[in-house]
Amino acid sequence: MPEAQTSWQLDVLGSPRLTTPEGRVLPLERKTAALLAYLALEGTVPRGLLAELLWPGTPGGAARNNLVHLLRRLKEASGADLVEAGDSLSLNAGVTVDAVTLLTSSGIPDAGGTLLGGVDFDDLPDLAEWVLAQDERLVAAQAGKYRGAVARLAQDGEAAEAAALAERWTEFDPVSEEAHRALMRLHYDLGDRAAALQAYHRCKHTLRQELGADPSAETQRLARDIDQGALPTTAPRKAARIPLQVLRPPTLVGREDVWARMEEAWEKGLGIMLEGDPGSGKSRLAQDFLRSRTGYQLLMFQGRPGDAAVPYATHARNYRQTLAANPDLELPEWVVRELARMLPELGEAPPPMTTQDDKRRFYEAKYEVVRLVAERGPVIICTDDVQFMDEPSIEAGAYVGSRFWGDTNTMLRCLYCHRTKALPPYSAALLDSMYAAGVVVPVYLPPLGESAVTRLLRDLDVPGGASVASEVTRATQGNIQFVLETVKNMYEQEGSGVEAPAGATSGIAAMIEQRLARLSPSALQAARAAAVLRRDFTLELVTQTLGTGLLDTATAWEELEEAQVMTGEAFSHDLVFETVLAQTPPTARRVLHRSAARVLAAAGAHPARVAGHWQDGDGPRQAAPWLVRAGDAAVGTLHFADAHEFYTRAEAAFTEAGDASGAAGVRRTLDALATRAEQAAL
Repeated sequence: MPEAQTSWQLDVLGSPRLTTPEGRVLPLERKTAALLAYLALEGTVPRGLLAELLWPGTPGGAARNNLVHLLRRLKEASGADLVEAGDSLSLNAGVTVDAVTLLTSSGIPDAGGTLLGGVDFDDLPDLAEWVLAQDERLVAAQAGKYRGAVARLAQDGEAAEAAALAERWTEFDPVSEEAHRALMRLHYDLGDRAAALQAYHRCKHTLRQELGADPSAETQRLARDIDQGALPTTAPRKAARIPLQVLRPPTLVGREDVWARMEEAWEKGLGIMLEGDPGSGKSRLAQDFLRSRTGYQLLMFQGRPGDAAVPYATHARNYRQTLAANPDLELPEWVVRELARMLPELGEAPPPMTTQDDKRRFYEAKYEVVRLVAERGPVIICTDDVQFMDEPSIEAGAYVGSRFWGDTNTMLRCLYCHRTKALPPYSAALLDSMYAAGVVVPVYLPPLGESAVTRLLRDLDVPGGASVASEVTRATQGNIQFVLETVKNMYEQEGSGVEAPAGATSGIAAMIEQRLARLSPSALQAARAAAVLRRDFTLELVTQTLGTGLLDTATAWEELEEAQVMTGEAFSHDLVFETVLAQTPPTARRVLHRSAARVLAAAGAHPARVAGHWQDGDGPRQAAPWLVRAGDAAVGTLHFADAHEFYTRAEAAFTEAGDASGAAGVRRTLDALATRAEQAAL
C-alpha cells in the first residue's frame, strides 16, 4: 500500500464501516465486512478456508471465484490494496482496526458495540459461530482491562477513581455480576453503604430484566454483609500458604489391614483391585504400596475423564508412556504396524480390521510390548481411575493382563483402582468374572475412624489437632480427601494458627469452591479451559483454547499449582476437576468447548473427541461429520457397538442441524453396519 494510504480505519465493533485517509466513509456489504474482520482478528488465512466460510456448500472452484470477485470489488471501491493476496490472505498492515486496538492497547478504549453488530449471518452458520466466539473474546478482553484497572486503583488507595471506573464497567457489561460486586464493594469501602446497596438493587433489576434470573448466591451474600455492616474495609489479606505436607501427608494412617490384604494377594501373584469412595486415598495407597516393591520398573497409568468417549484413548496414552520409558526397546515390525492403529506417529497402520483374527493380532501386539518390557526386568503396572477408561482399552487390557495373572513367578504385576459403584456395565461385568476366576482380588478402603484422623492431624502439624479430631471426623465422615480439604480450608481462612475447623463443611465440593473463589480471574479461566479439555491437556492446548498468550497462561498456572488446584499438567485430584467443571458457567463452557474442538481438530485428535466438544458446544452441524468419522474408525477396529453409537449420534446431529440428506446417509450406513455386525458374529 502506498505511503499516502496508510491511515485507513476499519471499524467492526457495531455497524461495520471503512474510513479512507481523507475521512470518507465507505459502506461495507456483509461478506466484505466479515472478510476484513476475520483477517483482522485471525491474521493470515488460507483462501480455501475463507471461501468455504463465506460460501458454504458451494463447490470449491466456484467459491474461490466468488472470493476473487469480492476482493476485486473491494479494491475498486477503495482504490487501495487493503488485502494482501496470495495462496493465503492477510489484512494490510496500514489498516487500523478498532477491535485489534481493543485487544492490544494497555488502556480501556471505548467499545463501539458488538462485533459486526446488526449484520445477519444466519445463512452462514460457521461464520455466525465465529462472530459469536470472537465477540465473547472481545467482551472478555474489555472486562479484563476494567478488572485490572479497578484493582490497581483500589490497591493504590484511589477508591473513588476505582468506583468511577467500576461504574463504567457495569455500563459496558450490565449483566456482569463481577462488575456490580466490584462497584458495591468500592462504595462500601468509601463509607457509602447506601450507594453500595443501590448498586446491588440496580444489578438485581438488570439481571431480572435481561436474563430473567436473580443475582448469584455470592452477590446476594455480599449485599447481605454490606447491609449488616459485616465487611471489613481493609483490602483482603492473602491467604496463608498451604503447607506441602497437606498436599502429600508424610505417612499413611488407618490402612494397616488393607495393606495386609494387598500383601497376601501379592504373594499369590494375583492382580489387586483397590475400591473406595472418591477421596478415600486409593491412589496414594497404591503408589506407596508399589514403591515398597524394590527391583521393579513401575509404570503408572490412569483413566481420565473423557476417555470413555474415545476408543483406545486410555491405551494410546498408556502405550506412549511405556515406549517413552523404554526408548531403546526393539519391537518387531509387525508390532509397530499394529500399534500404529492407535499411535499414528509410529507410521502407516494396517488396513482396517475385518475379522476377529485381525483384532486378536492387534491385542497380541499389545501383549508383545508388555512381554518385551517385562523381559528386561520385573514390571508393575498400576492403573488408576479405571472407571474413566474406554471400553476397548478395558477389553484389550484384560486380554494382556490375563496372560500374566496367577503365576507367582510372573514378571508382570498389576494393581488397579476404581471408585465404588462407578464402573460402567461392561467393566463391572468383566471385573466380576475376574473375581470369580480368582485372578484378581478386591480390596475395599473404608473411611478412617476418629483415632486415625487424630493421627493424621498430628502428622499434618495441625495445632490442637487432637482437640478437633472428633469434629473433623464428623464433618468429613472419615474421608481422607475431605480431611485434607478441611485442613486446607483452615489454613486459608485462619492462617497456620487455626484451632478449630469453623469453616469446614461436610461437602468437599463446597470447600473446593471456596478455594477456587480465591483465584485470580486469569487462573480461574485457565482451570476452566483445562477442565473442558478434560484429558491430556498441556499449557499449549489451554493457551490455544483460551486464545491468550503462553506466558500469561504459565503465570496463571503457577497460581493454580500454588493453590494446589494443579499438579504439573494435571488437576491435583479428579474431585477438583469435577468441581471446576461444574462451576464453569454454561455459556463459558459452550464457548470453551467450541474453541477446544477447533484446537483439537488442528492437532489431529481422535474424531470422537473433536465431535464431543462440538456437541457440548451446541454445534450439531459441526459435530455430525466428526461423529461419522468416529463411527468409521470404530468399524475399522471391529467395535460395532461403538460404531452404532457414533452413527446414531451423527444421525441425530444432522437432523438437529436440518440436514435431511446427511441424516439419510447415516441411516444407510447404520443399515450396512447391522449387516456387517451380523456377518462378523457368524
